[in-house]
Amino acid sequence: MRRRLALLSLATTALVVIALLVPLGLLVRRQAADGARDRAETSAQSLAALMGVALSLDASARSIESAIGPLDSGEMIVFSDGTTFGESAPGQGSLVVLAMANQSTITSVVDGGWEMALSVVGREGAAVVDVFVSDEELFRGVGQAWALLAALGVVLVAAAVLVADRLGASLVTPIKDLATAAHQMGDGDLDVRVVPEDPEEVREVGEAFNHMAVRLSQLLIDEREAVADLSHRLRTPLTSLRLQAEKIGDADDRAEVLGQVDRLEKAIDQLIFAVRAGRDSGLGHCVLDEVVAGRAAFWKMLADEQGRRLTVSSEASGIELGMSDESVEAVLDALVGNVFSHTDPGTAFAVRTGETDHRPWLEVSDEGAGFPDPNLVGRGVSGRGSTGLGLDIARRTAELSGGELHLSSGPSGGAVVRVWFG
Repeated sequence: MRRRLALLSLATTALVVIALLVPLGLLVRRQAADGARDRAETSAQSLAALMGVALSLDASARSIESAIGPLDSGEMIVFSDGTTFGESAPGQGSLVVLAMANQSTITSVVDGGWEMALSVVGREGAAVVDVFVSDEELFRGVGQAWALLAALGVVLVAAAVLVADRLGASLVTPIKDLATAAHQMGDGDLDVRVVPEDPEEVREVGEAFNHMAVRLSQLLIDEREAVADLSHRLRTPLTSLRLQAEKIGDADDRAEVLGQVDRLEKAIDQLIFAVRAGRDSGLGHCVLDEVVAGRAAFWKMLADEQGRRLTVSSEASGIELGMSDESVEAVLDALVGNVFSHTDPGTAFAVRTGETDHRPWLEVSDEGAGFPDPNLVGRGVSGRGSTGLGLDIARRTAELSGGELHLSSGPSGGAVVRVWFG
């Protein structure tokens, strides 16, 4: 915008300067030529007056020359008998014969300049006063005048561009500040604000942005509180579940169920902390295959109850991730949970981990019917009537680490979900 304003000012001012200075330059040239011709005519008329008196008194040529004195360059006097006073300039004298014959005054533009031949007739004879003005004398000083006009034009154009640039800067700077603040807000900084500046329209946009930022911050706070309150309300049924689990007679089953209750309670605590803190709680450190192996043991028991064959394998061991155990477990639970929800009991599935080109990945595949729709990676999108959050949780967790999620089909036509971690 700033550059466009400067270019627009440059073009507009240049047109105005050209429209003004070109006629002015031609006027200067014409006035210079008119001034030179007027001076030549005045000189010729003075000489003609002297010659008229001399010819009337029947003065000799020598006495006339003594009375007139030396002639200036471009001036000469030609008598009817051919006697000439003064030195002719190149191209001068072409009008003398005609003026002598017609006994009149003749002016004309000739080669190399302008010439005037003035006939003088006395009682004792006739003569012609001839003056010549060269082109150099006609336009003397015009070049310097044009140079001054050109310099003036350049100064005017430069001043206009400078003013337009300053004006553009006053418009562009607050807009750039607004764009920077918008990017910062997009990156999660909800405390960013702008200082509204003129012009009035930009000021209104800045005030609207600040109002939006305040409103957005309040809405986010309300949403976090609502999620935290909802998570806290889950403690009541969780406590009841713990009491019921403690009544299980088998010690191994009771320990397993209580372990899952503890894990659920821990997840709820982490959720409350995350939403209240307003930041991602998935950062940390873990070993991918160890976390997957530990969590797969839980799903193994459920798979055995439904007659499902679970295969757990790892193509590389000791793969480290910059994520917490809970985040990786949430991804695995979401993907395996989809297998249990969307395939028939007895359907086999596999969990694999590995690393390709220094990019760790986690893959869950099954031998079911596959995905009914390849565009299922979206919050609230489901092809089987569920909430549609499972794949979205896995996708968001992968993207938070700098990775991505891919859907495909296996050799048997079943679903294959691979999560790439950054």
